[in-house]
Amino acid sequence: MTDHLNDPHRFGSSDTERFDPSLRDLLRIFWQRRGVATLVFVSVLIMLLTVIGNWQGTYRSVAEIGFSQDRLTAEPSQYGLPGSEGRHLTAQEIETAIAEIRGQQTLSTALSVLRGESVSLTDRPNEASILDQLTEMIAGKSEASKSGDLESDEVRNLRDGLDAVRVGNAAVIEVAFHAKQPETAQQALLAIIESYLWLREDQQKATIRRQLAEVETQFKTAQDDLAALEGNLADLQSGAGILDADENARMLDRIYALDEQAEKLGQEVVDLRVAQASRNGAENLDDLLAISDVASHPVVQQISTQLEAREQEFVALDQRYGPKHPIMQGKQRELDDLRNELRLVASNVADQMDIALAGAEEKLRLITAQRNRWEGRMAVRNTSLQGQTALSRSVAMARTNVQELGQQVQSLRREMVGFDSDAAILRAPTLPTATEFPGRRDLAMLAIMIALFVAVVAALLRHYFDQSIDDEFEPQTALGIPLFARIPDQSGLPKVGDGSTSFDEAAGHLAVLMRIMSQGADMAQHDNTDGQVIALGSALSGDGKSHIAHALAEKLDGLGASVIILDADLHDPVLPNQRQHDGENTADLTDVMSGIVDLDDALAGTENGDGYRYLGARMAVPGNIATGLIDGHLAGIISKLRSRFDHVIIDTPPILSVADGVIALGLADVRLFALRCGHSKRRDVAQALAQLRAANIVPEGVVLNGSQPRAAYGKAQSAVAIEGQLT
Repeated sequence: MTDHLNDPHRFGSSDTERFDPSLRDLLRIFWQRRGVATLVFVSVLIMLLTVIGNWQGTYRSVAEIGFSQDRLTAEPSQYGLPGSEGRHLTAQEIETAIAEIRGQQTLSTALSVLRGESVSLTDRPNEASILDQLTEMIAGKSEASKSGDLESDEVRNLRDGLDAVRVGNAAVIEVAFHAKQPETAQQALLAIIESYLWLREDQQKATIRRQLAEVETQFKTAQDDLAALEGNLADLQSGAGILDADENARMLDRIYALDEQAEKLGQEVVDLRVAQASRNGAENLDDLLAISDVASHPVVQQISTQLEAREQEFVALDQRYGPKHPIMQGKQRELDDLRNELRLVASNVADQMDIALAGAEEKLRLITAQRNRWEGRMAVRNTSLQGQTALSRSVAMARTNVQELGQQVQSLRREMVGFDSDAAILRAPTLPTATEFPGRRDLAMLAIMIALFVAVVAALLRHYFDQSIDDEFEPQTALGIPLFARIPDQSGLPKVGDGSTSFDEAAGHLAVLMRIMSQGADMAQHDNTDGQVIALGSALSGDGKSHIAHALAEKLDGLGASVIILDADLHDPVLPNQRQHDGENTADLTDVMSGIVDLDDALAGTENGDGYRYLGARMAVPGNIATGLIDGHLAGIISKLRSRFDHVIIDTPPILSVADGVIALGLADVRLFALRCGHSKRRDVAQALAQLRAANIVPEGVVLNGSQPRAAYGKAQSAVAIEGQLT
């Protein structure tokens, strides 16, 4: 017998603690949900097969067009010219050819051919089926995109059914056409490729004719230019006469000799000018002797030598006799005479340098003028020679240009006579025998796979959503724990005062049950003066523990009991300023546990207008510190509160989040486990209860939060009646 998902033993097993099923578990889930899976599979399959029944496949006709590698439509100027052979088509040229096949001119020509053969692509019924309209919408070809022009619609149909791609890296284009009928596909494809080849050939011929006319015009112009250049060359040769080639060399030698003489005279003139400037600036004999040309003169050198010898002799005698001795006076007069003579000779030599400078300058002028005359004669000769050479070169180039243009004219004429297109049909359009993928059989297989996939997804989703606790959940059957109360969802209920009657009845029922348990045999182990400790736990946050705790405290206080709420969730406390019953929030549980504040002082600040007291943390405490405080001090605080209050309600942390919840539940007399409809998951509840059972803790009851309200006497009460009862 197959186990049911709500079996308590199965629900509490380790296999359902987390949703990580194996393949065997998936098969088991699918078998358990076979009803939902079968219903979804049959429904989806019938719907898809209905759509496929109206499916009409298309036929595809294929042809191939090849291009010659030594002919280029993209460069018409190379037809018949040298170097045009052997150049391969580029990818851009292939793409251009594909665009031309799909172009307006080709398709319009093909449409004219098809009209001549009585072939139409728009002979569809006026009222298309819903399936055809849906297909057009998916393909982006809605009726709104169609124009009122019949020819435009037919051209659009040709372009939509046409496919053209390059075959690998070869100069081959594969062209295909899709149509509802095989004959139509073949005829339309044949008309398209023949129209393209005819247009391409006509365009190439027109290009060759235009190029031939241009080349012939250039040929005639080149002939006229050649005749003019030849006449100019003849005139120049007759006017210049015969030019000797050796005469040019002799003229260059003469010019080089004159340049050498002019350079030497230029250096001599520069030296004489420097000497003249030095003589003009000389103030004494020493300045004259500093001029190299003066000092190097033989007479000046002779007198200078004598003067140096007499000066040495005068110095030797001066040491012996003194300056006033008659001999020394005679020697002094001799020295003065030699100096005067040397000054006179140096002055005469300097005057001779001025005469030499004037002669050198005149010689330099004569030689420079002679050299300029020879250079002028050389320039005239070179100009005449260069003119003849340039004209000869121009004539040769013009003759070459005339020959090349003549060859081009002959080549283009031969090309025009024996023209052969660079494109040809390699494979004629085929007549398709079967529709293209997807056919009806393919679509049927795809429909079965889709229906099976949707069925599996529906079964898994049903299983997943069944993991959530719903309003029909029975804790006694599924968990073995009795249901203490159903707290209804307050959203959408009629409000009277601060809450609905159904909510008040459920909370009051739970409060009365707690009072009965506190007065029964369950409290026999405690003194009569000890109060009841009630702990509310849940698997995860968001199940409404705090909501239930405050509602229960309010009802117990209404029954005349003293109540305090102890918020033991130090990790994520509900801040008192977020609730209207939290008073001035002067009490802090963490201060009491840390010993900073005494419990009596903390309780003195928990008075509020609702009648019960609240003690909790003002801010979150880190994990390890919070667990240490709960484990070490919570038991002592509960023991003191038990002796002062009739009911101590503990709001515990989520069991699956931290271990503090298990510690707090172990200190309570009555343990309530909160579940929330549509929020709590069965696997989370099973894992939380397993952790509690490992600590020998079993909750006394379950509180189902967020359930649908139920009328106490089988019928709903009006808001007026509820208000009257409360009054």
